[in-house]
Amino acid sequence: MEVITVKEKLAGGKTVIGTFGKFSSPAAVEILGYLGFDFIILDMEHGTLDYQEVEHLIQAADAAEISTVVRVPGAEESPILRILDGGSQGIQVSGVATSETAGQVVAAARYRPLGERGLSYSTRAARYGIKDKQQHLVDSNTKQLVVAQIESKEGMDNLEAIGGIEGIDVLFLGPADLSSSLGFPGQTNHPLVQEALNEVCAVAKKNGKAAGTFVGNQEQVLRALKAGVRYLVYDNDVAFFVRGARAALNEIKSSG
Repeated sequence: MEVITVKEKLAGGKTVIGTFGKFSSPAAVEILGYLGFDFIILDMEHGTLDYQEVEHLIQAADAAEISTVVRVPGAEESPILRILDGGSQGIQVSGVATSETAGQVVAAARYRPLGERGLSYSTRAARYGIKDKQQHLVDSNTKQLVVAQIESKEGMDNLEAIGGIEGIDVLFLGPADLSSSLGFPGQTNHPLVQEALNEVCAVAKKNGKAAGTFVGNQEQVLRALKAGVRYLVYDNDVAFFVRGARAALNEIKSSG
């Protein structure tokens, strides 16, 4: 059964809810899918996941009908190509600070005429050569999501230029690194970070893209949705595990 990808949901006007995946366990991915998350971002930047582990997690996600995006370890062609060929429904690239970098990402992620992605039909994304070749090309450009993560003062300075790059689907504000770049590390609720989120949402809307950001509590959720965020990333699987385990342990201790 074909998973409805996060890009298709966004194209249909839906607000999508996802989380970062740090664990290498397929079961963790399945659980999030069965719970009803729209997507999971498999994190190869702030984590130890390797390419084979990611492929197994994508397979688990497909079975549980949760869309996958992979935060790739860099904007270079090799990681982007390998991840998309492995069947991920999207990539998220950190540290996009210039239109040149955004263009580089599109070149690696999109087949012609939008980009220059290397072509192979023996990949998992092409069903190992079983899928119709032309359909594979069409689906790759129309169903695979490309997210530019903006998380620095330089990126905000170049926001308009980045937002105008065809082939980028989501402009994603990284609040933690942006707060550090602006000189107040960790203060993700700082007014300047919130102002930046409003700017990202406005530029995304103007260019026909979706805006995204990371949130960690209900207050941030409401603020992001009010600003216009439609690609909402809530915390990560490690944090969910810690919170649940701590709550259970505290409950046991308090009853003794």
